[in-house]
Amino acid sequence: MSGYTEINGALHVDNVALTQIAEEFGTPTYVYSSHSIKSQYDALKGAMVKALPADRQPQLCYACKANSNVAILSYLRSLGSSLEIVSEGELRRGLKAGFKPEQIVSTGVGKTDSEIEACLEAGIHQFNVESIPELENIDLIAGKMGKVAPIVFRLNPNVSGGGNDKISTGRKRDKFGINEASIYDAYEMAHKMENIDPKGLSMHIGSQVCTVDSFKTAFEKLPEIVANIRDKGFTLTRLDIGGGFPIIYNDEKLLDLDNYAQWVNDIIVPLDAEIIMEPGRYLVGNAGVLLSEVTYIKKTSDYDFLVLNSAMNDLIRPTLYDAYHGIEPVENRDAAMTTYDVVGPICETGDTFTRGRELPTMKRGDFAVIKSAGAYGYCMASNYNTRGLPAEVLVLDGKAHLISKRQTLDEIIDTDIVPDTLK
Repeated sequence: MSGYTEINGALHVDNVALTQIAEEFGTPTYVYSSHSIKSQYDALKGAMVKALPADRQPQLCYACKANSNVAILSYLRSLGSSLEIVSEGELRRGLKAGFKPEQIVSTGVGKTDSEIEACLEAGIHQFNVESIPELENIDLIAGKMGKVAPIVFRLNPNVSGGGNDKISTGRKRDKFGINEASIYDAYEMAHKMENIDPKGLSMHIGSQVCTVDSFKTAFEKLPEIVANIRDKGFTLTRLDIGGGFPIIYNDEKLLDLDNYAQWVNDIIVPLDAEIIMEPGRYLVGNAGVLLSEVTYIKKTSDYDFLVLNSAMNDLIRPTLYDAYHGIEPVENRDAAMTTYDVVGPICETGDTFTRGRELPTMKRGDFAVIKSAGAYGYCMASNYNTRGLPAEVLVLDGKAHLISKRQTLDEIIDTDIVPDTLK
């Protein structure tokens, strides 16, 4: 995790001590390294610059479902990123962060009428359309609004991808996209619609795609399909090739960016279309940690439980996906090792971050970090057990900035409405 270093025996983020952040902002708190985000963005962009012609560089649209804090979005915009959204809320966040509508693409199998209307009103770059009923609905809404909707069709290539069955999106059994046999009919329908402007195709096979050759396999399906579309007399000027690049949580195989860029150059560039990519987790995943405090050390005859003040409502990935996250103490990092089950305080056995993990011995009041928590961490958090959402902090230019305040219990409870008859 670039940006996280040990200085004088204590863990720092971009040279700011995590103990200082814990003391200033409390715990649990998500902490993000701007240096790490920039390093990832520069690495991906640099690989493309090296491999692709200058006039064929892809539009990098950050998939903000990974982490949609407006400060994170603003920082990525400042680096040159565009944006991929999956909801009206993310559209509003993106616009607030300063993205221009023409920098935004909208994905998702269940776009609501209000989401479609908001995207049409804003004038986004394109809708990634995932079904015929969605196409018909966008056409209907655009017609009522006097708009023409730029769309691309999301192709389901029937290629397995994703680090977990629940985040693989490119198989024919998955809910995403349109199969090849139906793409041509969809294109023909769109071509006849007055309020639809069909631009091309999109494809995204999953998240945390560790079988990296899956990208090449999916790409190789495109030339024939593109040729068939054009042979039918239809225009195709855009190819959105998705994202899904893996990060290291434990021992995953990383994507060789140079190889990937070469696949794009060899397979996608000759198709003579605007190229769009949608990196998400890759840009922010290893930039973040969940800073926590040890509440208790519970010893039994069989197990030692390290009880944190963070819980599954703060970071659900271990419970939801059986996901691995590294865990480290902030200080006393060279202490003798102890085998712990690391757990949270929620009344669920599933509120467990890891079992049987060897860690430096810790005690009540020590600070610890749960690593690789910058993606699908805070944005998936909940109020389960009436627990407030944690704070978020971005370290930028050598200073820790609060970018989301800790939610209070009053803020949670005040949303409940009691009927007068029960008062």
